Amino acid sequence: MATPVNVNFDNDNSKNSLKPTCILKEFFYFNRILVSSFSEEQLNRYEMYRRSAFPKAAIKRLIQSITGCSVSQNVVIAMSGISKVFVGEVMEEALDVCDKWGETPPLQPKHMREAVRRLKLRGQIPNTKYKKVSFH
Repeated sequence: MATPVNVNFDNDNSKNSLKPTCILKEFFYFNRILVSSFSEEQLNRYEMYRRSAFPKAAIKRLIQSITGCSVSQNVVIAMSGISKVFVGEVMEEALDVCDKWGETPPLQPKHMREAVRRLKLRGQIPNTKYKKVSFH
C-alpha cells in the first residue's frame, strides 16, 4: 500500500512539490498492479464495468428536462460518470443485502429496494419526497 503524500500544486520548487503528471503516473502504476492481480472472473467483471456507459443522449435529455436549459457536453459526461458511480454503489449494497440474507445472486428487486433504503438511512441518498423547511 502506498504511503500518503502531501501534494503541493503551487509553482514553488520545494521538496514536497509534485506535479500532477507524477501523481497520474503513480496512479496508473498501482492500477496496473491491481488489475494484474485479478482473477479471471474479476478481470471479466472489471472489463464489463469499464465498457459500460449510460447513453449520452438520454442523459442530456434528462438533464435538460429537469433544468429547462441546454447543457454542454462536459456536463453530460460528468453526470454520466456520477450516475455510473451511483449505480455501482447501489449494486454493491444490494450484493451485501443478498449475502446477509443468505441468498445468492442474481439480484432481485427486493435486494435493490433494501439497498436503496439502507443508503438513504446512512444519508448517502437524499430523501426527495420531503423538503426540509428551514424557516417556519
